[in-house]
Amino acid sequence: MTETFGGLTQEVVSGIALGCIYALIALGFTLIYKATEVVNFAQGELMMVGAYVNFFFVSALLEVPLLNGVWAFIIALVGAVAFAVLFGAFLDLIINRPLKDEPVFSVIMATISLAIILRAVMAVIAGPMTRIPPSPFGSSVITFGGVAISTLDMFIILSAVVLVMVFYFFFNRTKWGIAMKATSEDPMAAHLVGIPVKKVYRNVWIFSMVVATIGGVLLAPRTLLDTHMGFLGLKAFPAAVLGGFGSIPGAIVGGVIMGVIETVSMGTLSFHFPWVKEINDIIVWIVLIAVLMIRPAGILGHEEVDRV
Repeated sequence: MTETFGGLTQEVVSGIALGCIYALIALGFTLIYKATEVVNFAQGELMMVGAYVNFFFVSALLEVPLLNGVWAFIIALVGAVAFAVLFGAFLDLIINRPLKDEPVFSVIMATISLAIILRAVMAVIAGPMTRIPPSPFGSSVITFGGVAISTLDMFIILSAVVLVMVFYFFFNRTKWGIAMKATSEDPMAAHLVGIPVKKVYRNVWIFSMVVATIGGVLLAPRTLLDTHMGFLGLKAFPAAVLGGFGSIPGAIVGGVIMGVIETVSMGTLSFHFPWVKEINDIIVWIVLIAVLMIRPAGILGHEEVDRV
């Protein structure tokens, strides 16, 4: 019984770490949707691109003499975030601005096309081989009451907490954050009161790309780096819906719930109920449907009421 509880506790902690990554990807979905009412189905591929860029930077910096591993990872992360800022602005220029007043379906198809293009281009650049990115923490673990938690997982959880605090401060205490919230509520009214809506949209795409890059950097050492890791965006999407699509706290809650469900179903539940392995890939979707039957707007979502 004690061993089962210890294993379950370890799976929950690991699931929280994985869920924090899902939450970051879901946060990217939410940011763009709140500002433009468009679902960016390339969010997972943006994460993949950011992870590869960071990997290329790390690989190059580790070859520099007298530069230790920690500084190489820090400089690589700064470089990857700088790339994310430029790439996010580029995506706003080629996708959002030309298609801003077009039907939503056209913009969604553009993001799906972007996902396919990014996957193909990165396969050409990086090759078909799966990479094993080094972790700045190695294989070190921290033990609490007999439960071993990898230092990387602890760092992922702490990073997610810090990012959520930064986003909360940004959206509620800064000029640009308040401008983003106003634009998401009513773009026309925001424009009439002098808010530079185009710049707000550009900043939203930049933030979305930066969040995706950080998620990819955290995820890559935990799994394997390949051009298909962008499909994890399909797991982060139900996390965003579960928490309440358009809700930033909902993206975090939904991501953590999905991560814990996935790790527990792969571990303890599969051990005691072998048939769970057969539905592990769809169990998150089963949970999503069950929750939406009770709360159609998601856990923290709010149903919009049209007044006539």
